Amino acid sequence: MLLATIHFPGNCDEAISFYKEAIGAEVKNIVYSDDESEGPNVMHSVVSIHGTLICMTDGAETRPAGDNFTFLVTEDSADDVRALYGRLLEGGGKEVEALAPVFWASMYGIVEDRFGVNWQVMTPEGLQGDVVGYGG
Repeated sequence: MLLATIHFPGNCDEAISFYKEAIGAEVKNIVYSDDESEGPNVMHSVVSIHGTLICMTDGAETRPAGDNFTFLVTEDSADDVRALYGRLLEGGGKEVEALAPVFWASMYGIVEDRFGVNWQVMTPEGLQGDVVGYGG
């Protein structure tokens, strides 16, 4: 599965509320960080806008506006994630976040490919739940 992800600098919850009002976005799934020292911090969300699923998250404090998009690709197994991660590194790609098990998926990592496109790759466990199209 391929999903676009928008990264916000700490105001994802506010952005989701705005998109709900402005364009009829519907929240399919939302997970908040345990650390609420600076207000609600969206760790991961899936929003449907006119039938298209988009992920939204906080954590783009170091990204300039307009450079806050990634693509999220799920693979069936950790081995498949490793293989895709390696292929995206070929030809000058850069490791943004090393592949590792995380609490929401058995394998997750981020790569910037040689064209400057950021890819999150992971196993699908973290996307399961009450989300259309996730098969969970």
